[in-house]
Amino acid sequence: MANWVIVGTGALSALWAHGLHAAGANVQVYSHHEADNQRVALSVSQNFHQLSGQDKLHPDLHPELLPELLPKLQKCVNVQTVQFPVIHSPSEASANAVWLIMVKAWQLEPLLTELAAKGLRAATMVLSHNGMGAGDTILAANEQWQIFDLVTTHGAWRQSRTHSTHAGLGESWIGERALADKPIDNNPPLWFVELAQALPPLHWVDNILHRRWQKMAINCAINPLATLAGADNGILRADEYQPKIRAICEEIANINPELDADELVKQVHKVAAATATNKCSMLQDIQADRLTEIEFLNGFICREGERLHVATRSNCELWAQIQTLQR
Repeated sequence: MANWVIVGTGALSALWAHGLHAAGANVQVYSHHEADNQRVALSVSQNFHQLSGQDKLHPDLHPELLPELLPKLQKCVNVQTVQFPVIHSPSEASANAVWLIMVKAWQLEPLLTELAAKGLRAATMVLSHNGMGAGDTILAANEQWQIFDLVTTHGAWRQSRTHSTHAGLGESWIGERALADKPIDNNPPLWFVELAQALPPLHWVDNILHRRWQKMAINCAINPLATLAGADNGILRADEYQPKIRAICEEIANINPELDADELVKQVHKVAAATATNKCSMLQDIQADRLTEIEFLNGFICREGERLHVATRSNCELWAQIQTLQR
């Protein structure tokens, strides 16, 4: 069994911590919170639907999209609490630990800078965050770190700092990040099996960057548009938003030719329908007077457009509008 360090007590961090614990892994939580001295009790509520009479949970089970299954659905609600040991410095981590870092995009750079300053060397890190460009400077300065990216569609939110709810079943993908002048091994590491058992299904992919771009494109459409509307994601199914969604996706596909604008539009529609009654994270951040991740979503696309001399007017306008709301 591998050793794991989960950074923070965010909703997704808690889900994976619980999953790894259930798989028999050695799990520590890296925290600076004053209440987390030696141990922290993390609670996770399972709050979703599953198919009656089946043990396997459907990875894409959205009742809004599958009305024919509603008679067969049963609500699955339970709460589990686990005590995890807390560390406050990389020197306290178990030997050869894998660091699982699931934070807001704007939190990544200061966190990695802190870990580097505290002497974290030759570490294995699994990063999961929205958008692109976060932490690039500090990662480039620490070539001894081995970086893996994880993309997930599991939905979770925090009832409190130490109580999270698993509200949406999904699936996840992981792969090694390609860094300049550093060859990657397309074979999954030994600890992949353990991580896959923690919160299945988890898929190993050779080109995780493509998955990251796809998810970013969806977020670039849904998050700012729903936030500016001040409404749940379902608002984006209205006709008035279709030209805007199309323009955002076309600009992103022009930046990254590996993406198809039509497919991106379809994915945006699918996610907007599946999360129709959900409030996006960006709107929640604005309403709570927190910093959003706009810099690493539409802001990233706008900057890439300038660098590549590609027009990204729609994304740049959304970037500016959300920046105004943050002030």
